[in-house]
Amino acid sequence: MNLTLRQQKLWDTLLFLLKVLVLSIPLYLIIMLGMSLALLQNLDASVSSGILRAFGYPVQQDGAYITVGSAKPFSFYLTEDCTPWKSFLLLFALVFAVPAVALASRLKGLAVGLPLLWLGNQARILGVVFTEQATSVQFAMLTHDYFWRAFLILLVLGVWYLWLKNPSLGFEMPYKQRFWTRKIPGGRASPRLISRKAKR
Repeated sequence: MNLTLRQQKLWDTLLFLLKVLVLSIPLYLIIMLGMSLALLQNLDASVSSGILRAFGYPVQQDGAYITVGSAKPFSFYLTEDCTPWKSFLLLFALVFAVPAVALASRLKGLAVGLPLLWLGNQARILGVVFTEQATSVQFAMLTHDYFWRAFLILLVLGVWYLWLKNPSLGFEMPYKQRFWTRKIPGGRASPRLISRKAKR
């Protein structure tokens, strides 16, 4: 069955979305099975505590519990959702759902992208603390629930987009070839757009 360019793009988009859904299954399994992410929680808490101490804040840490300040202490607990594991799995699904890309390119994308997402999540934790210290707990939690959540989603999509823009992937080439070339007698391909002089 021959498809038009538009139909081919729609079909490829549908396949891409189906792949993303299938590759997202581990996310739902972790949620349903209630798997522990204590190691990642404690690691994030330790790094955040160390950075806050470097900024001069008095910090107490007990596992994933962190208390910042002494006069008016700000205590919070880093839950599983405070770690970047969902961002990791989303980027993994997006990277591996793109068709016709070498495994090495996918792994390179993850090697660069996952640390960036981890740094972005650290920025979220620190940003909430800095906001609380400068304003109030209520406003800090408001930024946590809306601004920083949107920030992480955009960060995942941004990292994925930059990976797609890697010229070595060439994933857009099939569309460009179908659009910009046409078959002519003799089996050769020529540009669809030709000069006025050539038309005459």
